Amino acid sequence: MIKSLEKPGEIETCAESKPGSENKKESLESKEHISVDVFRHSGPPFYQLNEWLVRSNSPEAAPDAFEQWFNSDLPPEGLELARTKAEEYFDKLNPETDTLFFVSSDLVRAAETARIFLDVARERGFEIIKPRSNEGDQKYKNHAEEHGEGWIRKIDCLTLDHLENMLREFVFAQKDYLKEGIVNPDAVSKETRGMWMRARKIMEEGGIEDTWGKNYAKFAEKLEKAGIFLDVLSAEQVYKSKFFNMARLVKFAEKKMREQKPKKNVRVLGFSHENSFLHFLNENFGEHMRFCENISFEPEGSEPEDNMLVTAKGRTKKMKISRGFERGNTASSRDEARENYKKMLKKRNIEIGE
Repeated sequence: MIKSLEKPGEIETCAESKPGSENKKESLESKEHISVDVFRHSGPPFYQLNEWLVRSNSPEAAPDAFEQWFNSDLPPEGLELARTKAEEYFDKLNPETDTLFFVSSDLVRAAETARIFLDVARERGFEIIKPRSNEGDQKYKNHAEEHGEGWIRKIDCLTLDHLENMLREFVFAQKDYLKEGIVNPDAVSKETRGMWMRARKIMEEGGIEDTWGKNYAKFAEKLEKAGIFLDVLSAEQVYKSKFFNMARLVKFAEKKMREQKPKKNVRVLGFSHENSFLHFLNENFGEHMRFCENISFEPEGSEPEDNMLVTAKGRTKKMKISRGFERGNTASSRDEARENYKKMLKKRNIEIGE
C-alpha cells in the first residue's frame, strides 16, 4: 500500500532536518524503529455526507467519499481540539530523531484532522516523507491527497469503505431516524422498515445509549444473531477487517523502511474512525475512543510472525495476528459475496496479551 516508498529516490521532505552530533547519529541508528499512531478524527463533526444521504431520495445507498462537496466537516471547536492535540502529540517528539509519514481516510473529517497535524509538524520543523515525488502530477485522487496537497496518502484500511447501506447504519443512532430523519418515506424498502422495527425494539429493551458508537458496539452482534441487517458488519467483524489490516500495514511499512536504512525513527500518523477500534477497546479496556485519541502500533521484532506492541488508554499490550487460507467458491450474488467475506474474517485471529 506504500508502493512509492520502495525507491529511496521517491522520498522527499517539506522541512530541513536539523544536524546533530556524531554521537547522536550513532545513537539514532542503533535505536531507529518504525511505529504507527492511528488517531480518530476530531469532532464532534457535522457528518454532512451521512446526514445528506439519509435525507435524500436514496437513503439506503452506500456513502461515497467522492460525493463530499464540502471542504470542512468540523466545527470551530473541532478544529481547535485537533490543533491542541497535535501540539500535545508533537511536544513528545523530536525533529532531530523522528521523521513522519501521513496517511488518512478519504472522508473529509479525517483528512481535515490530518492536515492540522501536518501543519503543526511543519511548524515544528519535522522531516516529512512525501508519498509521491512527481511534482508535475498535481491532480489529487481523493480528499486525503487534496487536503494534504500531496503530503497525505489515502490508505484503504483507514476508510469506511465497508459500509453498504447508510440508513441501516443509522439504526444505532440514539434517535430513531426512520421517524425523525427521513424526508421521503417511500424511498425506504419494505424489508428495511420491517427489520428496523425489530432492531429498535431490541435496542429499547436493552437500553439505548447516548452515542452511535456505544449502541453499535452493544447491539450490532445481537442484531446479526437475530437475522437483522446482515449487510451491516458487527464491531468484531470490522475489527478483524480494518484493525487486522492496520497491523499488517505496520509490518509492511517496517519492511519497506528498513530497506531504505533510515537515519531517524519513522512514525506513520494515520487518521481514521472509531468503527475500527470499538471492539478492541471494549474487550480490552471497557472504553470507547474519544475524538483525536490515538492507538499506537509498534513491531516487537522484524519477522512477520513476531508480536506487535499496541498501546491504548495508557496501557501496552502484545498482539499477534494470523489468518487461515482456503479457496472459496465464486459468489453468485452480492449477498453471497458478503457472507463469504464474513467467513474469511472468521479465519483471522488476533491474540491480545499483557
